[in-house]
Amino acid sequence: MKRLVIVAALLASSAAWTAEILIDNVTIYDGQRDPYVGDVHLRDGELIALGGDFTVSGAEVIDGRGKSVSAGFFNGYTYMGLVEVSAIEGTRDYSSESELFTASHRAVDAINPDSVAIPYNRALGLSRALVLPVNEKSIFAGQAAVVQMRADKVVLAEAVAQVVHLGQHGKKIAGGSRGNALQMFELALRETADYETNHAAIRRGEYRDLHFSLDDLEALRPVLSGRQQVIISVDRGSDIERVLDLVGKYKLRAILLGAQEAWRVADRLAAMQVPVIFDPINNLPMGYDSLGARLDAAALLESAGVQMMFFGMGFGAAPHNAAMVKQSAANAIAHGLTERGAIAALTTTPANVFGLNAGLSVGQPVDLVLWDGHPLEAMSLPERVFVAGTEFSLQHRASRLAERYYQAIRANHDK
Repeated sequence: MKRLVIVAALLASSAAWTAEILIDNVTIYDGQRDPYVGDVHLRDGELIALGGDFTVSGAEVIDGRGKSVSAGFFNGYTYMGLVEVSAIEGTRDYSSESELFTASHRAVDAINPDSVAIPYNRALGLSRALVLPVNEKSIFAGQAAVVQMRADKVVLAEAVAQVVHLGQHGKKIAGGSRGNALQMFELALRETADYETNHAAIRRGEYRDLHFSLDDLEALRPVLSGRQQVIISVDRGSDIERVLDLVGKYKLRAILLGAQEAWRVADRLAAMQVPVIFDPINNLPMGYDSLGARLDAAALLESAGVQMMFFGMGFGAAPHNAAMVKQSAANAIAHGLTERGAIAALTTTPANVFGLNAGLSVGQPVDLVLWDGHPLEAMSLPERVFVAGTEFSLQHRASRLAERYYQAIRANHDK
């Protein structure tokens, strides 16, 4: 009996229950085209064919009528794996007050793969998330990472971007002036350029004193050379204009975070190919930097040709609600964003920006969700979930607790 319980527990966590699966006549949302009806053929967690009318001998056939398939969704601003209970300091690892390690800090080194938020969000259709650090003493927060919702292989990309906080956060750190924060950013870039040219002399102590540590300058070298992207947190339209001046001057590969007034400079963002990560449901200004926040911002950015990624539902970076990003995307559709644009913001755009498998790529392991309805409908839920080619159970700690207490209440009621 004990052995059966152990086997059942293993099957509940992850399993490739069927080697060959055919999802028949399902609506496909691939983030590249408008939704269309076709078949999806999987073998051992790999996408064999997508969109045609197939016959596969020996496959498990799932009737997809009334259902939909999409890649697993991506949330562009989380503390996934860096916090378990926000009210308990011992479980929080997303924010640092260290001035010793700023740009050189790596969020990935503190990620907990056993966080209960991972299976919970996976069961709701989220397969990937961007994990961003914060530093309360520096505009440089450190290296962002991309995680996937599976404990055994949680880290998908260790250092996808350097994170810089300007705007109100940078203003506070830079002595009360957002101008100083921008100058601090440029000073770091200039000193990194000096270090790039004279690093041997600098390491021997035969060069002038620098304001940034050698570890941080080393961490900024890939940013300056364009090998690594830089995520810049900024909201106000005029601040975005000045940031873009700096991005153009140093030829940085920039992504804007927050960007509530990005719609004001949408044409310039598109021309410079600068993507934005923002919450399209956020139209109430949380400060004077975002007085221009508006619900149709995503539609305006799409019309200009700006690449978008979403976080959302007004919960900031809280990992326990990360899967609700789909509701922010749905809200953007209600205010003019196309359905294709909303799905792309949750799937193909982050894959392209961060160099990841798009999830529904033929010949690759899938990140795939079979939904019982429209993928962005608030009441739709996943029926099957694959992450990096492995199918996972939809059970998690919260669902097991809910069932436990439901059964207890039902037993008392029946007495």
